[in-house]
Amino acid sequence: MTWAATFALARRFWWAPVFIGLGVALALTSMKVEVRTAERDKARTDFAAEQQGHKQTVANYRAASAEAQRQAAANVQRVKAEQAAITERTVNDYQDRLADVGARYDRVRLQLAARTDLSSSDPAPVSITADATCRAYGGGSCDGLLAKLAIAERQAWNLVALRAWVRQQESVKVEPVTPDPN
Repeated sequence: MTWAATFALARRFWWAPVFIGLGVALALTSMKVEVRTAERDKARTDFAAEQQGHKQTVANYRAASAEAQRQAAANVQRVKAEQAAITERTVNDYQDRLADVGARYDRVRLQLAARTDLSSSDPAPVSITADATCRAYGGGSCDGLLAKLAIAERQAWNLVALRAWVRQQESVKVEPVTPDPN
């Protein structure tokens, strides 16, 4: 083929290289679009999974927080119940002891009143000695001394009960009680 024939042929089919170029460009663009579409779909899937993971983390955190608050409230109720039981036992014991003290001093007062040698108008040596002894120790009558002794014993029991109450109150475990995993 001569140059003139090649030229004539090229003039006649001038559009063929353009269409071939456009076809190649279209094929390349189509491949790039497919790659970009796959990347986009993967990014959307990853983002959706990340969002779901975040939502699950938030839900887990809220559930754990609610459970921790429930356990803390239960622990507070347990501690309050234990402390109330200690207080009730201590108060009951203290009141029983005070009743015993009162009953004992009433018995002693009745026994002293029943003795003829102390209550007679006759100044017998025993009544003078007993009265003098009461005045020496209590600064007053035997009834006054008994009343002071009763007050002193009540105050002593008050301190004993208070110390026992404090010891028992501080022995209450305020940390949450965890069940044994075994």
